[in-house]
Amino acid sequence: MSLRVPLGRDTLGEILGTPHLNRWPDRAISSICNDHRKMPADLFVAVQGQRHDATDYIRDAIKDGARGIVCQSPPFSDVDASVSWWQVEDARLALGQLAHAGAGWPGRKMRVFGITGTNGKSTTVGYLSSILQETGRKVGWMTTLEHRVGDRTTRSSMTTEDPMVIADSLARHLESGGTDMVLEVSSHAIDQQRIGGLSLTAAAITSLGRDHLDYHGTIEQYHETKQRLGDWCPDGSAFVRPHPQQDSSAPAGEIRFQVEGFADAVANIIDGGFEGSSARFQTDGFTGEVKLRQMGRHNVSNALVASAIAAANQISATHIVAGIDKATAVAGRLQSIESPVGRIYIDFAHTPDAIDAVISTLRPLVSGRLILLFGCGGERDQGKRQQMGSSASRADHLIVTSDNPRGEDPQQIIDQVLTGVSAGVDHNAEVNRRLAIETAVKMLKPDDVLVIAGKGHEDTQQIGDRFHSFDDHRVTCELLEQHYPFSREVIG
Repeated sequence: MSLRVPLGRDTLGEILGTPHLNRWPDRAISSICNDHRKMPADLFVAVQGQRHDATDYIRDAIKDGARGIVCQSPPFSDVDASVSWWQVEDARLALGQLAHAGAGWPGRKMRVFGITGTNGKSTTVGYLSSILQETGRKVGWMTTLEHRVGDRTTRSSMTTEDPMVIADSLARHLESGGTDMVLEVSSHAIDQQRIGGLSLTAAAITSLGRDHLDYHGTIEQYHETKQRLGDWCPDGSAFVRPHPQQDSSAPAGEIRFQVEGFADAVANIIDGGFEGSSARFQTDGFTGEVKLRQMGRHNVSNALVASAIAAANQISATHIVAGIDKATAVAGRLQSIESPVGRIYIDFAHTPDAIDAVISTLRPLVSGRLILLFGCGGERDQGKRQQMGSSASRADHLIVTSDNPRGEDPQQIIDQVLTGVSAGVDHNAEVNRRLAIETAVKMLKPDDVLVIAGKGHEDTQQIGDRFHSFDDHRVTCELLEQHYPFSREVIG
């Protein structure tokens, strides 16, 4: 990464302290790198990862021109005297701080918000961004789906990028007149300090369920990692998280969040249908009725989180109401497909809680059958597979298929999911996802609702180490046109 602002002795000392070996660099650092394959760079930051330890490539980095090394390990005894060596407690944090310093600390010159949670992150980013835009500010976002930086929107490659990408994106957004940035923050990103170097204006946890236990080990550790997002919030900033008393004893139509330093945020659902929802919100600084274009209790919950953040940052009721009303649906989140028979939705639901939320949303609205097609990814948390089968059992008919099997046998994944399906629930299994969708489309009747869950916005399917083109929305539209050729004008 080439730096907008070269890092001299004072800045390096502020972030890294005094070199543990040899002298200060003879001139300012103008580039940094944490991947030996992307050298040369002035400064090599050796980050220890799950699979690879960049410490193993320090000698290669020096050969490729590194004048300084940042590492958690002690210095090599034979390092050339011209190479400065800093031993730090956390190389990942150091990388973030260096990246943001080298970008000119853009995050200090705008408002930056962070959103994490098991489910609902992208949708909440959408609600908050829409509210902020209503105030006339120039808002960017970085989510699982896309990056909006300045006037340009690009597809994203991961939920939360590495700190060098984040720092550069913030700098470009600022240069284009940007005033606000909303970041979707994964649990991996929190654990790996990918937002290191930032101070958040406000942050939120949308929900806490089960996910990524292949990485975190236990659900307790996963939840604790999510809670650590609050560490990036300075005193006086709002940190929104699920209320500890939000359990089965709470009123059916009530949703409650705890807002650190502010009053609780509460929503009371008024109405809901296929076309959207309405609710009464009460937060610290805002009380009023909101209307959402999106259906479901979970979307009311996401909108409440966004409203609580906005109200804590002195955004008016008028702007909150208008922003929620204008927020458009996020691709692959209960995304409707026009169909000549029944209703069809594409949804990213890939956890037991997300499956529960989708079924809870649609169950009261369905006069026919609720048909759920879903799968479970391979080489990830295996313990959730049975739980997903159990959660899905509230539908009328299940079609269990492949998601992204990766290196696992897809039939074995399906068999594990099926162990959780309740006895007596109509179901069938089909490894081939396209054939599974075709089966679902062909069995639809006018009053039925079909949910194709698990992949949402994704346009590839990973089988083994290969990525195959596969888009649930596109495939479903193709199959509708194939089986209902006289209704093409209705299919979108």
